[in-house]
Amino acid sequence: MEFRLERSPGDMMLTSTNMSGNRTRPPKEIRVMGYRLHPMTGQEVIAQVAGAVREKRRLIMANLNLHAMATMYESKAMASLFMQPDTYVMIDGMPVLFAAKIFGHSLSRAKRATSLDFYDHMFHLGKTEGWRFAFVGADPVTLKKGMDLLQARHPGLDMEGRHGYFDIQDKSPGSPQREVIDWLKARSPDVLIVGMGMPRQEEWIAAIQHEVDVRVFMPTGAYLDYQVGTQRLAPRWIGQLGLEWLYRLLSSPRRLGYRYLIEPIRLAGRLLLRRHPQKAG
Repeated sequence: MEFRLERSPGDMMLTSTNMSGNRTRPPKEIRVMGYRLHPMTGQEVIAQVAGAVREKRRLIMANLNLHAMATMYESKAMASLFMQPDTYVMIDGMPVLFAAKIFGHSLSRAKRATSLDFYDHMFHLGKTEGWRFAFVGADPVTLKKGMDLLQARHPGLDMEGRHGYFDIQDKSPGSPQREVIDWLKARSPDVLIVGMGMPRQEEWIAAIQHEVDVRVFMPTGAYLDYQVGTQRLAPRWIGQLGLEWLYRLLSSPRRLGYRYLIEPIRLAGRLLLRRHPQKAG
């Protein structure tokens, strides 16, 4: 199966050509400080998603940045999810890309793939091929605005959503989470996008992955908040310099101060002591 980006009036679109019907080749896996990584461009990510949908197999597309590396020390469920054979780990953050280069991996900046880089192309291909999408996350107001925005941007997109404000520990009959799980069972989406923030979204995926009929799970953080403007998105040129963290810190210092100023120092200390999150107590 070959995928290529083509220029169309006003946008870039992804098209697919079924070359041989063979199983999609998995991406190359590397290790950086003990963490699994599958460096992919946005185009390569979509090819993997399309392959899983067509081949009817489960795939989890996780994201690794410094916050994820640190959070795995506190969340065993998240650390375990990142080690599953059916999980591919994308580079989400320039520090991770730089670390990979320091440890001898020659990677271009295009190997840093974020939802903002490829989701619109994925939605276009999914609409063309008749995929069913589901979104779980955000607050009710942001969810409604986000679903309306995506439908306006991609008319005919088969996308439905449920907000993420429920207790992920409560699966009792009639509970909000049980209603979401039952909805997913009935919908059987090809692609489930989960925007609950880290590590909650990863922990929830780990807990329900065998309970629902979903081909591809995609934890996505605040994607919908950025789309509707609930959270401010860094200008493109800042992202290209790898300085989104500074932009976000200055935009919300109280909320993100620990994440960007203290957490990396604690992470560095743990890594220097050679304590990997899968082995940390």
